Amino acid sequence: MPVYNEEASIEPVVLEHVRVLEELSPRVSEWEVVCVDDASRDRSPEILAALSRREPRLRVLRNPTNLGIYGAFTRCYQEARGDYIYFTGSDGQWPAENLLAMFERVLAGADLVVGVRTNRHEVYTLPRRVVSYFYNLLPGLLFGVPVQDAGSVKVGRRAIFQFDLVSRSPFFEAERIIKAVRAGYRVDFVPIRFVPRAGGKARGGSWKNIRTSVRDMLSCFRVYGIR
Repeated sequence: MPVYNEEASIEPVVLEHVRVLEELSPRVSEWEVVCVDDASRDRSPEILAALSRREPRLRVLRNPTNLGIYGAFTRCYQEARGDYIYFTGSDGQWPAENLLAMFERVLAGADLVVGVRTNRHEVYTLPRRVVSYFYNLLPGLLFGVPVQDAGSVKVGRRAIFQFDLVSRSPFFEAERIIKAVRAGYRVDFVPIRFVPRAGGKARGGSWKNIRTSVRDMLSCFRVYGIR
């Protein structure tokens, strides 16, 4: 999980995921939690340092400068050492119990499982829901690949998270699903719980992210072609 100014939520989020991962034993014999702090300006680094002393299976890394959504996510994927990667947020909006249902789909043969937030209307503002709607609609229209909730939590094979992608904006998660489907991987979608933030500030729907995502979607269109 990437971390940026999440002092209000990071400790309970990490501990909750540790508890759920322990529930998966012995089916998952080895695991680690990797937190990449993206140059937070609050107490997140200190909280993570204290947590890592208490929990040896927590590995904390810090970016010296803020790399943004793409850079922080990518470093998470590069640093993770497992055969499978579960990506989630550090803001407390994604209960750790989601992993349990998603992991069952992996055991059933899925290569990538994407969590679908069925209650976004309860959590997001109308403008944010509109952005999310088109973010998930357009890849299906242009590339023939339903993504449903590209920006949501995911669990899947390490190789899928190591793809060389065109995008450098939040669209890179939609591109990951498109590329996985076109490479022949099985992608499943499952409903998950999604709750309001306990603190901090959401940044996914900023105008900068919208603008760069549209640019990257058009770049992907030139590379992958229609449908």
